[in-house]
Amino acid sequence: MADERLPVKVGLQTLDKRMTREEAMRYGLRRMPADLIRAGFTCVVARSDAEMHGGDWFRINYGK
Repeated sequence: MADERLPVKVGLQTLDKRMTREEAMRYGLRRMPADLIRAGFTCVVARSDAEMHGGDWFRINYGK
């Protein structure tokens, strides 16, 4: 389901608005700190697994 809207977590906070994976990616790219961009980091949106993580949501992370 490409247009499925789920809660979005960034760090310790959960955003108020439910988003699709594409919306979460755009949000993460817009909010990425400039020092991470200069260091070559990228934005990654991962979906949780209800069995492993106890719920269903998207997680925004930054990594290399």
